Amino acid sequence: MVLGRRKRREADEARAKFIANREKVRAWTGSWDCPEVDWPAFEEVPRPWLVLPRERAWWLDLHAPFLERYDWFLEATPRANGVDELWALWEFGTGHAFERLTIRFRSVLDPEYLAEKLALGIEAAELEGWQDGDTQSAYDWLYEGVGGLVGTGMVRGKHRLGFVLLELTCAAVGRADVITELRASLTTTSLEGKPLKPDGRD
Repeated sequence: MVLGRRKRREADEARAKFIANREKVRAWTGSWDCPEVDWPAFEEVPRPWLVLPRERAWWLDLHAPFLERYDWFLEATPRANGVDELWALWEFGTGHAFERLTIRFRSVLDPEYLAEKLALGIEAAELEGWQDGDTQSAYDWLYEGVGGLVGTGMVRGKHRLGFVLLELTCAAVGRADVITELRASLTTTSLEGKPLKPDGRD
């Protein structure tokens, strides 16, 4: 009986982590100030599973606690000129741990706009360790990075804010259009590979 109760408790704790992740992703599109697009209705069951609405409660009870990997892919519908595509991918791994958030724009080359929207998108994600002032720092780095595309075909870069690692790729895809992809993950090391202190400093 003790072993059975422990397994049920562990399953309940894992299910709670899954639900917390789901609600974090669900709330994110509403928290991110990006009125240039419309987001679709949120799918409660992540990829790659397809579950009928009447079976979702059963799936959540039996399967959600034991998932090894899953993700939510969110694809917006642009409603403003200059934005052709916007999607985001939230990825989770073993133990329901957050692994990565990827945001991808296809738009006109507007460094100020892209830097602002991407910085606000990461801020809205409320990643562990994100602090006041990080959004401005992210904006400054993104603005410099996207602006560096002028005269070149592609720019790449990495930037760390505490325990949050940002990776940027921006590539020209025509006379005025660019594809800009920002990946955010958590790290315990500096860009040089040195362990970070408990406060996130080198």
